[in-house]
Amino acid sequence: MNNITETAQQVISSDGMAQVLTTLIPLLGTQAANTTVAMTTGRVRPSVPPEYLLQVIFVCDQVLTPLVVCFGIIGNIFSIVVLTRKEMSSPTNCFLKALAASDVMLLVVQIPHFLSYNHRLNDTHSFKIFYRYYTIFRYFANNTFITCTCWITVAVTIERFISLRFMMNSRMVCTIRRARRAILAIFLMSFVFHFSKFFEYEPNLNLRQPFPVVGTALVHSTAYETYVHIANITLAAIIPVFVLIVVNSFLIFFLTTHRRRMLKHKTPGSGSTSQVDMMHISFIVVSMVLVFIICHSVGVFLALNIAVHGRYKIFANPLFVSMKHVNGLLVFVNSSINFLLYCAISRKFRTTFASIFLGRLSKKMSWPLQTSTNEQSMLSKANVTTLYTSQISTTSSKGVDDL
Repeated sequence: MNNITETAQQVISSDGMAQVLTTLIPLLGTQAANTTVAMTTGRVRPSVPPEYLLQVIFVCDQVLTPLVVCFGIIGNIFSIVVLTRKEMSSPTNCFLKALAASDVMLLVVQIPHFLSYNHRLNDTHSFKIFYRYYTIFRYFANNTFITCTCWITVAVTIERFISLRFMMNSRMVCTIRRARRAILAIFLMSFVFHFSKFFEYEPNLNLRQPFPVVGTALVHSTAYETYVHIANITLAAIIPVFVLIVVNSFLIFFLTTHRRRMLKHKTPGSGSTSQVDMMHISFIVVSMVLVFIICHSVGVFLALNIAVHGRYKIFANPLFVSMKHVNGLLVFVNSSINFLLYCAISRKFRTTFASIFLGRLSKKMSWPLQTSTNEQSMLSKANVTTLYTSQISTTSSKGVDDL
């Protein structure tokens, strides 16, 4: 326990204090980084944090978050590879591809921050210069990609709701072209909305000071600070979470009623594969939204408390600071877990994934054995391959609404 405390104290001291303070509070925008400016200007004086806060920071930031980020990068890359297959083309999968791309970019941006935990590397002059410029970019990128992930989740939930509510005309309303336009609009609007964050801070080139950034005149503006505070909480917390709760509730209702209707009127030839496929992908979206709401609930709670009590009072409480770091971990969990949901719920995703990766691996492993096999074993291999290919083609011939 003492070793953990000592290691965590190193994170709080020197450059570590600046790294902790400039860590983004997802869904809160400028408020987390503004704490650094407040401390540098003397409005808030740092005090020795309690032991439990040191342990939470160490476990969340240095132990769990790097593991979650590494798994999330691999999982999202696998998801992108599978979802870009021709047989997986559909409006819903367009949103899921964009969601995986946004998540993987958010996770990749964190890698240089993890390198800063290496004290030998962190003490070098070149890395200190790089990290101080990188902190500003990370601040902008985290806000942008979290907003993209949030609103893409809202978009895919609305698309599933329309597909279930207007099942007969859903293919006319929900098209791949419209999905791509919506994705492009989300990325552009997120970029434009957060672009001003590039000008809130500038790198602190005085390497003797631990704080990597200093606030500009923009961030000290009361009007701008109020605008960013209200806009971030409204657009990145209240509105999307409220929309997700409402639309997901309707989606669950239509899923249950449609399933009962299918079971009640089940006759030979009814229950087409397209309807079953639509149910599967809708279950995936529902589970994604539930995970999203759970993982972002701590951030919403912090945002509401900041709106009521003010950020300086909130950040003066070690309990809320520890919740901030837990919230950061949960946000990365939300960006890393979708691959597991796809594998757990969608048979088509699992089959396509196996045909891409495991199929190639089995071919490489069976290659040296081909010279020693007899004619009968070769025939059995051909039969197994034919059966496996027929299963893939049968699964691929399902409706495009399946994941």
